[in-house]
Amino acid sequence: MLSEVFLELKDLLWGVGITSAVIGILILLPKKYSIKLGQRPILLLLIFSGIIYLLIYIFNN
Repeated sequence: MLSEVFLELKDLLWGVGITSAVIGILILLPKKYSIKLGQRPILLLLIFSGIIYLLIYIFNN
């Protein structure tokens, strides 16, 4: 029972870590790229979908 809790905690930490890393990368983007990325909502949607897919993949394994 305790090992299951630790596995869930590990999955949660992976998810938080990946999300934090992506947010950090997006914050550190140069202003030029940030503005271009903001002009293309489809690209932002693809990036967001990729992150969500990755998180779901990690939680299901």
